[in-house]
Amino acid sequence: MKVLIIDSHNMIHRSRFGFGDGDHKIYFNFFRMLMGEIKRYAPNITYIVDEGQPTQSLKLLPDYKGDRVRLADPHFHREKAEIFEAIKTVSGLIYIQHPDVECDDVIAHIATEIHPNDEVEIVSTDSDFIQLISDNVRLWHPKKKSPVAPWPTDYVTWKALRGDSTDNVSGVAGVGPKRADALCENLDELDEFLDAKPGRRHQFETSYAVIKLKKVPVEGLQVVQSDFLVERLFEEFSRRGFKSIVGKAWDGWVQRLTDAGGKYGQANTTSQSVI
Repeated sequence: MKVLIIDSHNMIHRSRFGFGDGDHKIYFNFFRMLMGEIKRYAPNITYIVDEGQPTQSLKLLPDYKGDRVRLADPHFHREKAEIFEAIKTVSGLIYIQHPDVECDDVIAHIATEIHPNDEVEIVSTDSDFIQLISDNVRLWHPKKKSPVAPWPTDYVTWKALRGDSTDNVSGVAGVGPKRADALCENLDELDEFLDAKPGRRHQFETSYAVIKLKKVPVEGLQVVQSDFLVERLFEEFSRRGFKSIVGKAWDGWVQRLTDAGGKYGQANTTSQSVI
């Protein structure tokens, strides 16, 4: 089975800078990007993964993502809500989210726990997913339009040494990329290095624990799959003036969504706690 996992917020934010303008630009670009990934990969099942609170990481590091500022754009948040509403009510694809768990961890849960023996493709520009790359899990970089190569050493160790400024995670002072490469290639040297200065090992281990993708508690995991309501989706796109979608291209869109796991039926949305 071929499984496609979409890092939805990553795709939504990229949609802000996509083609066109107007009141429905983000909505249009999101579905255009989504259909492009479905056409490219031809999955049997597709997950749209929503974000939750980083509860576990905040316990480890109270300042985790502390430098981030919420986008003050009501238009963006309206479009984001409309995208998820369409996914959950008419698309036939699988929406999944845990309110107390980051999207990254839920994606790892899908790839390693729900589909451990299937062919999995994750679509995201987030480098943290490099730690999931394996014989059956591939990371696709949608901007570069190419798969991301496996890391030559343990990626989490390397990143814990370097830190991650985007998430406000500190690295070990004085460690640059080449030094991190060398330490990851020689674990005895890494041990000696971490013990050579007070507090250095603690810093490394805290950053490692934050960066490492975490186990997801199945309690509270929200999974929603609506029936694929073709006429309703057509109305949603038509109302927004998406002529390039509802015209000659429409039959192709319907076929792609059907092949990607969409199922026909009535407006009978189902929700379950665990897949």
